[in-house]
This record gives sequence, C-alpha cells and structure tokens, in this order.
Amino acid sequence: MVTLLGTKRSAITFDVGASGIRAYQLREHRRGPSLVDMLHLDLATQLPTDQPETDDKVTIEPALVNPALLARLVGQGRFAGREVALVISPPDVQFLPMHLPPQTLDQPPEKIQQALRYEVARDSRHSAEGLEVRYWTLPGARGQQANVMAVVMSATLANQWCRQLDDQSLALRRIDVAPCALVRLTRQLWTPADDDLWGILDLGLRHSTLTVVVGTTPTYIRTLSNSAARWTRLIAEAFEVPPDVAEQLKREHGVVTTQRGIDKSTESRALLRATDLPSAFASVLRDALRTLTQEVERCFSYVMQSFPEHGVKRLVVAGGGSDMLGLPSVLEAELGVPISCLTNAPDRDATNWEHPLNHVPVSAAVGAAVGGALLDLEAS
Repeated sequence: MVTLLGTKRSAITFDVGASGIRAYQLREHRRGPSLVDMLHLDLATQLPTDQPETDDKVTIEPALVNPALLARLVGQGRFAGREVALVISPPDVQFLPMHLPPQTLDQPPEKIQQALRYEVARDSRHSAEGLEVRYWTLPGARGQQANVMAVVMSATLANQWCRQLDDQSLALRRIDVAPCALVRLTRQLWTPADDDLWGILDLGLRHSTLTVVVGTTPTYIRTLSNSAARWTRLIAEAFEVPPDVAEQLKREHGVVTTQRGIDKSTESRALLRATDLPSAFASVLRDALRTLTQEVERCFSYVMQSFPEHGVKRLVVAGGGSDMLGLPSVLEAELGVPISCLTNAPDRDATNWEHPLNHVPVSAAVGAAVGGALLDLEAS
C-alpha cells in the first residue's frame, strides 16, 4: 500500500476479477486525467454453483493473480514503465469497523496500525505478524461507536505478489481496495457534500459489495448475497437454456419495471417474443432483486442510526453485473432514491459527469481499475 509520488503518470493498474482482467494507466493532463492505455481480457469462467444467500459472509476462492499473464499484457499494450498496482476486493481483503481509544488515535500511524493488527489477530485465527493492516478514521463517531475502518489482508499474500511480479520484472508499487477506488472515481461524477449519505453497489460475478459513504468517507462496507452469476442461473433455469445463452440474453434485453415496480407477469414463456423478454426477466428475477434492495435498505438504515439527520442522496451502481439494461430504473423504483450508473458510455444508463475524464472510456465493469489509477494522479 505504497503511493507513487512525484509522477504525472499512474502505475499500470490491474483489477483482476472472476470474469476478467482490466488494466488502466492514466496521465495528468491540463484538462484532467487522460488515457495512456487500457486493456480488457475476458476470462472464460464457469458460473459458480449455489452460493449462500443470507449469510453475512460469502465464502469464495480468492482471485489468482497470474504474474506472467500480467507481464504479457503490459508488453502487449502501450503502457509506460514497469510499475504496477493491484486493486483487490473481498475475500482477499476484509473491512472491519473498530473502536480505538482517543489516546491511541493520537499516536503515529505506525503505532495505530500495530494496535489494530493485534486487535484483529485477537479475534481471528491469524497471528499479528501475518496480517497487513491499514485504516482510515470514520466520521461522526460518538462514545463506543467505531471510529476507524481497519483494512486487513494477508501479509503472506502481499509478499507473494511482490516476489512473483518482481520475477517478471514488474514492480508492485501499491495495493488499493475496490471500495475506495470506486469512491474515488465517483467523485469525478459528482461532488458530495460533507453530510451527504450515499452508496456504491459493486455487482460482481460471484458476489456484490455495498459501500455506504458519508461525504467522501467509506463508512460501512458489506458483502451481499446477490451476484450476476445467480441472476444468470435463475434465467437459465426458468427458460431451460444453457448459462452462456442466458447470460447473452440477459445482457441484450435486460429488465423493465412498470408503475407497479418489478413486473410480475407470468404469461407463457414458451410464446414470448423478444420484446417480452425484459418484463419476463424482471418477473424471473423479482425475488432476487427485491432481496437485493432489502439488503441495501438495511445497510443504509444501519448507518443512519449514527447519522439520523442524513438522508440517502444517491446509489451508484458499478461492476460487471450492473451492465444490464434497465437495472438502474428497476432499482430506483424499488428503493426510491436516485440511481447513477458508473459509466460514460452513451449507449448505457450514463449520467452527466461533473468532472469528465479526458477520453478515458469508463464502463461499469472497469470502474475499480480506473479509480485505482486516479490515486497516483491525486498524489502527484
């Protein structure tokens, strides 16, 4: 978690997910960040089998970073330099809101990290020496409320990435986390006030993550049970088609909502025309989407207990799973809050950006990689 200083160019920033690899490198430009190069590599993945639907924690295998593949991608692009950054998500990283005594927070960051490391180790099966811990302070903490967010990952895993990338003549200069990267990118979309409460819903292939933000500070981060793979599986089962066909249909046709909310039509699926598919998909996904919105509402309500004077201003949707036509409208109808899609693609549910990026194409699936690259420019 080292920041590149003194440069007008970001590290080559990789977001390695279950569905693919995204690489972005940005440079500072007088009109704002501009693109050095980008690469997207879709991975042939088998849709996961049943995942827990109600547990707070979703257990999946960590994403494997293939250093040789990353080195080949760097060589194939027009990237500058050999310095790379990784953007990671759960389960490779955990976010733990914690309370530290005020006198501890007055100490240097290294002392605070050490205190958090021992607190986390005490409640886990890991030794303090085997943990890499960073943190940020939380707003509005009173009494015994959590006042820091601890960010925890395996020190062994971090060291392994450093060694393996070094073997490929790549220098790992920074490890970022997806929730922070997405918040950073969203600040290009709009500038929240200090007392604005809002969220980012990162809909991934295997799991989803909701980040509730107060002002610009991620305050609550939770893994949710819904996933893009689950939606595809439900459609495949309902229409008795292979998962790859269901995935293609889901992306091409999406979902729609009516004045009643999610369409509850149950007409014969065997006779459906293409124009009927969005409402039919909404019917098939009705319970899953309602569960998702209920989880989001509960998370917002939990944070609002600490900020009762705040109202929810906006929910931003990101991640490859959000690239489904009509999804923002369905979520907005169910949640009753404005929905923005983290994309500047004109053919999607794009929103006008307050700080447009200079010819940097952003889709919902690549937001974490772009947001990770922005960190270097902010620090330069």
